[in-house]
Amino acid sequence: MAVYKADAIVIRSREYGEADRLVTLFAREKGKINALAKGVRKPTSSQRAGTQLFTYADFLLHQGKTLDTITQAQPRESFPHIWSDLDRTLAASGMAELLDISTANKQPEPELFTLTLTFLFMLKFLDPYIALAGYALKLLGQQGYLPSMDSCTGCGRDLAEEQVFFNVDSGFLCTLCHNKQDNRQIAKALCPGSIAFMKQLTKVEPAKLDRLRWQKRIKEEILDGLRFFCEAKFERKLQAWRQIEEMTEGQGLT
Repeated sequence: MAVYKADAIVIRSREYGEADRLVTLFAREKGKINALAKGVRKPTSSQRAGTQLFTYADFLLHQGKTLDTITQAQPRESFPHIWSDLDRTLAASGMAELLDISTANKQPEPELFTLTLTFLFMLKFLDPYIALAGYALKLLGQQGYLPSMDSCTGCGRDLAEEQVFFNVDSGFLCTLCHNKQDNRQIAKALCPGSIAFMKQLTKVEPAKLDRLRWQKRIKEEILDGLRFFCEAKFERKLQAWRQIEEMTEGQGLT
């Protein structure tokens, strides 16, 4: 049985049996790995700290036919700032969910690894939901899923001065082209300010996102539009994103 090393981020963790955990790792060189951490829920387990959700660690794994087994987990960073704040916990969960549903097992994507690790660190300083939106847009851009926001994909008109419709199949459409679409096709409406802000998020480096501020309507439109687009594109629900929407609808956004 082959043994290999991986420096990776824990992006999913769930209980398995009486004392084990099934974890999903995203590794710098290996991509997404599903692995079993045996006995890790026991208080005396030496792997306990290294297999916690969002932890960045050095792993030693045995390769199995369907599931690898973690034999060592040495934490590098546990990101306490994520766990000390509910909004940051939800934002990090949203990032991990999106990374999980948008990637295939054991397909190396080192740029996505760097992007994710960077944003987990930057959550200490950024508005967590600006960070989440910025992360999602940059991930979609790296994977080639993000349509152009400069012009209508239907007619080529400039989208700077009018309401835009975000359609998972057709991209960003002007009102005229959206109205020509089959009524059964669902799209999310975005005001010009939301499109302008999304463009900024795609261009600004993560370390400079703290300079950006958004209004209630723009925040709601962007988060709702991105959740809609990603769920339709990858055909999976984003539970953390939905929880964010429920929480903000009840409390209001500022």
